[in-house]
Amino acid sequence: MKLTRNFNLSEFTTSAGIIIKPTDEQIFCIDKLCKNILQKVRDKFGTIQITSGLRDKASYDRLVQKGYPASRTSDHFAWSSVNPKGTGAADIVISSENTIKVFHWIIDNLYDYLGQVIYYEDKNFIHVSNHFNEIFNMTDTRVESTRVMTYKNGRFISYPREPKPSKHKPVYWRLIK
Repeated sequence: MKLTRNFNLSEFTTSAGIIIKPTDEQIFCIDKLCKNILQKVRDKFGTIQITSGLRDKASYDRLVQKGYPASRTSDHFAWSSVNPKGTGAADIVISSENTIKVFHWIIDNLYDYLGQVIYYEDKNFIHVSNHFNEIFNMTDTRVESTRVMTYKNGRFISYPREPKPSKHKPVYWRLIK
C-alpha cells in the first residue's frame, strides 16, 4: 500500500524478522508519520532507510531476547495492546547526509508534528514519532510535550538546543527510560 510518493506500508511492517499485519489504526499512525515527517525529510535529503517501524508483542519479545533494549512504552507500538497510546514511530538512516544535520533540520522544521526525535549518536540513526495530539486529537498534559534528546553508548547525553515555540502547549522536557 502506497502511503506517500516515496513510502510504502511494507517498509514499516517487518520488525525483528517478524511480519506485522497492521490494524487500520496503525496504518493511520504510519500514514501520518510519512505525510507529516518522513516524506518532508525525504524531499529535503534524499533516500531514507527505515530500520524499524511498527512493532508488536512478538517482535518486542524477539528484540528483548536478542539483547536489544526495547521499551514497552515505545511509540513503535502504534495504537496496540502493548502500548495503546503509541503514536507510530520510525528509526531512520540517511546515508547521503550528516545525521546530526538532519536531526537539527527535523527539530527546526517539523517540530509541531513530533512526539519524539532522538539522535542515537553511537549507532548513527534518528528515531522520530508522531505527536500525541496529531494522532489522538485530544489534550492530555501528561503526554503533550515534544521530546528532543541525544544518546551516546546507550546513555542520554544532552538536549541539542532549545527548540522554537510549538503549537502544542506546554512544552517540557522528559527523559524517556
